[in-house]
Amino acid sequence: MQEIRVGIIPAPELPESIARDLLDKFPDYFSKYIDDQVSWNVDILVDPLTGAAENVNDIIDEAIMRRKQKNWHYAICLTDLPIFTGKDIVLADANYEERVAQVSLPAFGSVPMKNRICNTIIELLSELYKGFSDIKGANQNSMQGKDMSHKEKKQVHYYGFKQEKTRKFSSIRKTKFIRKDEKVDVRYIVIPRMNGRLRILLGMTHANRPWTVFPSFKNVIAIAFATGAYGLIFPTLWKLSAAFALPRLLGLTAVSLFSMVVWVTIAHGLWEKRTAKSKKKLRRLYNTATLSTLSIAVMFYYIVLVILFFGMVSIFVPPELFAEEAGLKESATIVDYVKLAWLAASVATVAGAMGAGLENDELVRTITYGYRQRRRYKEMNTEKENSTKLTREIDQ
Repeated sequence: MQEIRVGIIPAPELPESIARDLLDKFPDYFSKYIDDQVSWNVDILVDPLTGAAENVNDIIDEAIMRRKQKNWHYAICLTDLPIFTGKDIVLADANYEERVAQVSLPAFGSVPMKNRICNTIIELLSELYKGFSDIKGANQNSMQGKDMSHKEKKQVHYYGFKQEKTRKFSSIRKTKFIRKDEKVDVRYIVIPRMNGRLRILLGMTHANRPWTVFPSFKNVIAIAFATGAYGLIFPTLWKLSAAFALPRLLGLTAVSLFSMVVWVTIAHGLWEKRTAKSKKKLRRLYNTATLSTLSIAVMFYYIVLVILFFGMVSIFVPPELFAEEAGLKESATIVDYVKLAWLAASVATVAGAMGAGLENDELVRTITYGYRQRRRYKEMNTEKENSTKLTREIDQ
């Protein structure tokens, strides 16, 4: 039986995790959905460039090089890089001649479920395996005549990969390129554009793993909890919680969360500034992803504080004493305890923001950014330092 070797080339962290989880399933899936008359052998090779390059051609070139080095028949890259073609968002690309493809995970949205990514890889590999002879003939015919312009290239509108058929708000436009200057033969574009932009932002936020940020901030949580616990010793917070209505509590929550996000962003230089090489669209997207990552992380942090304070006041504050000190007409209820814990969490969050500002900058970036964004941040800083150094040399 003929053996077909397929290489999966993920970027570090999230793409690598997804690829390794699916590795054992790929041979059976490829046999079932593509060709059961061959033996499928699947390897994984983690490649940092797949998560750092900002150009599709660079990713395709890397895939071609790795495929030849490893003697694979086909290679598919998984990147957490957001990819655009003009104003459109790209989900995947395929190059039939070189038998390689790439998949952009952020285009899948906030929860890039493994079965959807798996189905996409199956679809792309099926295109490479079964469509190679057709596209080869088309390319040869194109090269004999004049190149096709952007408007002349063949476009096929359809409702996506297999996993997209049941999704009401997502569809894919499949575009075939038949031009000599393109390294991509087939491109899958998310439509409509507005929906695609939201999906790619949520996908980038997911790649940054916001749920892992503040569990690593043990000192921040300790400072916040100590501040709130100290404040709860005095009846002032008890009286305020009883006097505050729901809109005021919501307003305090919004102010405290906003303060935390802004302070951490400014204190640790997480806002990407304009540089010579940075593109406005990507810079804006990365900054928005940073804010959304921190916002989700701070909300997790806030909920944890509310739960901790609620447990503490429920155990240590008797209902009769609470009612007496807070001026309640009746014995304190669970609603009163929730309001007190809620207020204490808002106060503690402001103190926690100050504690977060004392953390090491490198630690904050490591736990806030995914691999892709950390590489980009380092490159931007290196470019800025080189520019400053050159300016100083010229002045001297």
